[in-house]
Amino acid sequence: MSLTWTLRDTAPDPPDACALQQHPRYGAAMRAIGADVGWYALTRGARTLGTAQILCRRLGPLRLTWLPRGPVLSPGTEPGAAILPLPSPSVVQPDTPTTARLYQSHGYRTLLTPAHVAELDLAPGPDALFSGLHGKWRNRLRAAQAGPLRTHHRPFDPDRDADLLIHDQHQQRARGYRALPPGFTCAFAATHRQASRLFIAHDRAGMLAYLLFLLHGPTATYHIGWAAPAARRTHAHTLLMWQAITYLHQRGLTRLDLGPLDTEAAPGLARFKLGTGAIARALGPTLLRLLPHRGAAIAA
Repeated sequence: MSLTWTLRDTAPDPPDACALQQHPRYGAAMRAIGADVGWYALTRGARTLGTAQILCRRLGPLRLTWLPRGPVLSPGTEPGAAILPLPSPSVVQPDTPTTARLYQSHGYRTLLTPAHVAELDLAPGPDALFSGLHGKWRNRLRAAQAGPLRTHHRPFDPDRDADLLIHDQHQQRARGYRALPPGFTCAFAATHRQASRLFIAHDRAGMLAYLLFLLHGPTATYHIGWAAPAARRTHAHTLLMWQAITYLHQRGLTRLDLGPLDTEAAPGLARFKLGTGAIARALGPTLLRLLPHRGAAIAA
C-alpha cells in the first residue's frame, strides 16, 4: 500500500516529537494572527506516518510556500517519504542534514547555510541534569541560589503579561535582531492556556528578568528572555533557566529546544545555552525550489 500526502482541514497530531514550527499549537497561533497555514498528513491506509505544517505568503503576484523544520515522520518510516510535493515557489528548512540532501536531490538549491540549535535532553533525573551543567554555569547557579532573588512561575497571561513583551521589543531594537511578533505570543497563550510557562525573578526594587517557554507535546521551546542591567550580577537568568529545566522534567517533558546558536552575533547567549549541558545540533540548510515537482500531487 502506497504512502500519500493528504491535505487536512484540521491539524493532525505529529507522530513524533517535533520543533515548535511543526506543532499544531504553533499553527493555531499563526492562524489567529492572520497567517495562511496548511496541514498535511502522510498516510498508509488508515495510519498516519507523517505530518507537515506549511505557511503561505504572497510576494506580489507570487504565492510562496514555507515549510519550516519539517516534515515530521514516525520512527521507522522510510526517509524518502519526507519529500512533500509542494507548489512552487517553495522554501524548506529541513530539520536534519539528511532530509535536506533528499530535498536537494529533488531540485532544491541552497538559499542559506545550515543553522545550529541547542537541545537539552530532559529525560535524566535532577542529579544527572545538575551534573551535566558546565562548571562556570553551575557556579553561577549556586551564587544565584544564595543571593537575594525571589522567583515564581506560572502560565503566560495575555491580559496580565502583554506589557512584558514591550521589554523584549526594546531589547530586539537595541541588539539588532527580530523575532516572532508579540501578537504570536499572546495568541499562543490565549489558544492554549496551559501550554506556556513564564519564569520571573525579582529583587526588592522590582522585576529583574524573565524567561518564557512554549510547551508542545513532549518538547518545550525557549521563546523569549529579558533581563534588566542589574540582573547580570545576580545571575537571574541562570537561576530561572535551572528552575525551568527542573520544572519541565518534573512535568514529564523529554526535550528542551533552546533555539538557534549564533556564535558570531551572540556568543554570550550561545555559551549560556550550551552551559546547561545542551548539545549543538545542525539543521539542514534553507532550500529554495522555483519549479513544481513534475508528476507529483497532494491528495485533496
